[in-house]
Amino acid sequence: MLNQNFELHLPTRVIFGAGKSKTTGEVIRSLGGRKVLVVSDPGVIGANLLDGILSSLEDIGLSYSVFSDVGHEASLAKVQEGLNTLRAEESNILLSVGGGSVMDTAKGIGCLATNPGDLRDYEGPEKFKNPPLPTVAVPTTAGSGSELSFGAVISDDERKYKFSVRSSMQIPKVALLDPGLLKTTPSKLAAATGMDALSHGVEAYVSQWSNLMTDAYCRQNFDLVGKYLRRFVSDPADVEAASGMLLASSMGPMAFNVARLGLVHAIGHPLGAKFKLPHGVVCALLMPHVMGFNLAACPDKFVDIAIGLEGPTKGGTTIKPKSAVSAVERLMDDIGISADFSSYDINDELLSHIADETLSSGMQLTNPKDCDKQDILNILQKLFENN
Repeated sequence: MLNQNFELHLPTRVIFGAGKSKTTGEVIRSLGGRKVLVVSDPGVIGANLLDGILSSLEDIGLSYSVFSDVGHEASLAKVQEGLNTLRAEESNILLSVGGGSVMDTAKGIGCLATNPGDLRDYEGPEKFKNPPLPTVAVPTTAGSGSELSFGAVISDDERKYKFSVRSSMQIPKVALLDPGLLKTTPSKLAAATGMDALSHGVEAYVSQWSNLMTDAYCRQNFDLVGKYLRRFVSDPADVEAASGMLLASSMGPMAFNVARLGLVHAIGHPLGAKFKLPHGVVCALLMPHVMGFNLAACPDKFVDIAIGLEGPTKGGTTIKPKSAVSAVERLMDDIGISADFSSYDINDELLSHIADETLSSGMQLTNPKDCDKQDILNILQKLFENN
């Protein structure tokens, strides 16, 4: 691995600390922002999380408008609505305040503000040519990592299909990480987003494209999740736990922007679109089964994951690779991650379609173990048998 060639591109300025979101106005002015489109969602508005941020814009005389109609998923429809608002207000910078769906919506708006056509035209890596409008991202959940990632996951509701737009040009210019904004996070959301953060670390760590530097971020991710996720789900107002999870979330994209992801996310996108399940829940449910499939490809790394999540065993007992799977399952049980698929019509045609979409995504290509359609069908079968 010491002779491996790689590039590490970290273009985002990261500002971390309680209360730092109140400096948003100064940050936007430093980027040349004049008219700001604030992208958010009803939950953020209802929890009054925007108040201090908007005050910071007003205090230095920045003009802004708020588009807060983003749902639980970033969708083509909401991207278009937001784009219409941006054009009507003649905004020249985007401020996203919310979870992954909000930040991904803002990325979609920024892309279409400077590039022609439909967002579906830009599915995949590095498809658009013009730099999007600059974005400042303020996460209010700890999991998606979109504030530091090069991707945006968008739902096409008509096709019941999720696709990703990936470009280094759309990574936010600044990420303001304020743990105080996480204090009203519902426990179920904290659990789901926390597992999403872990899935990023796990997949990037075992990826065929991983390197020594991305591995360092991943190991921090495991340690922080293992130490703080249970505490954060129990009490999101615990500033230390919120800080730990917000940092764990940021470590994920710092790794996967380079190392990429794998089979959990390759299957997770079509599975989530078909069953309308939260992304973090889908990733959590898939993780033990995909990890079990991958164990033989990099056993030493799965030992590292187990130690990161639960620490070394007492008495010098040897830790086995499958201990990582058990550690993830125990974490899921403790924070209440589950799903009931009994009411769904799960048939061979549906499973075949999910497997085909998995393979067409290309995300599985960096998975540590090569897979074919039957491998994916086997993983899906195990998933549904256990839920």
